[in-house]
Amino acid sequence: MKIITKTSPVALHFGALDTRLLQLEGGPGGWSVRSASIYSAQGKARHAQAAEQVAEERRALRLIGKDALIGISSDAVSVNLVPIDDNNRGRLQQVLKDTATRSSQDSEGLEFRYIPITGSEMVGSREDYLLLTVGASELRRCRAAVESLGMRPAGMEMGAFPIARALQEVHSGEEDPWGFLHLGFGQSLFGVVHQGEICFLKPMQLTGSSLLSQMEITLSNSEKVGPSVLFDAPSTSDGQIDSNTISNLHQQSVGHAVELLHSLKSEAESIAQEIRACLRHFATRNKGARMSCLELTGFGSSLPEVENALGKSLDLPVGLATPFLSLGIQAPPQVRAEEHLWCTALGLAMRGEQ
Repeated sequence: MKIITKTSPVALHFGALDTRLLQLEGGPGGWSVRSASIYSAQGKARHAQAAEQVAEERRALRLIGKDALIGISSDAVSVNLVPIDDNNRGRLQQVLKDTATRSSQDSEGLEFRYIPITGSEMVGSREDYLLLTVGASELRRCRAAVESLGMRPAGMEMGAFPIARALQEVHSGEEDPWGFLHLGFGQSLFGVVHQGEICFLKPMQLTGSSLLSQMEITLSNSEKVGPSVLFDAPSTSDGQIDSNTISNLHQQSVGHAVELLHSLKSEAESIAQEIRACLRHFATRNKGARMSCLELTGFGSSLPEVENALGKSLDLPVGLATPFLSLGIQAPPQVRAEEHLWCTALGLAMRGEQ
């Protein structure tokens, strides 16, 4: 009997620091990674640069199909929680449009989408709307990069939603809400997922770039030398973060865990206070529901001692997201080594199967 292997659409996540490509395949034995690759590209030209790199190794990637699902970097999307009540409900579209205009600028215009975030217990007549705003130029660059590869853009999502989709599969069947903290390089997002849907999403003040800066200062003071000596090549000549930054940090952090934890204490407590405030708001809208755990994703969660610092500041289980391991998805070592950085691409690929 001939076994027909099924493949997902190609997922392309244009992150702030790199672009990740993922395609899944499956059969009677379950899903596995057919193709996975990382392309270092940053700045406004990163979409085209990544597409050029994909084209160069297209044959080796063994991609199947023409459909591509696009992930937009969280850094490129403005997120706002907009309260709507009796005083402004009749002007809903205008209120949302005005908020979008204030939150972003783009010479080619803006596009925004919104979804109501309503708990099981309403507070008076108030509703909260999650507003996502992105520049038209960012969308154009995403589409142009995919189309240059001869592929069809079949969908486009901001990173938080694919992340939630991938991790929801891990938490499938659980009654309690759970959370994720995406510590992106330029933007961090805290989300709560309940009954299979994102019911709370908020930008956080602490970002991966600010954590990186704090660690460079701490380790340079520990070694009594300048950051340029400690981090021989964390950045390229034009200021970009290269692929060796995290590994260099972990090497230099050996023997300095105490100093790093101490330096991160204030940052961890600050974001913990933000998260606790969010959870109080969530609980009042959802019959006192308590979050069961917090999954960490993104650049900042890879940095040394961040997971430990957050775990000490929050009274709940905190850990790096491992959706491939948890779901039994066969994956190459490069993916298994940093599953928390592949959540967006995995969630995009899964969207094509739902």
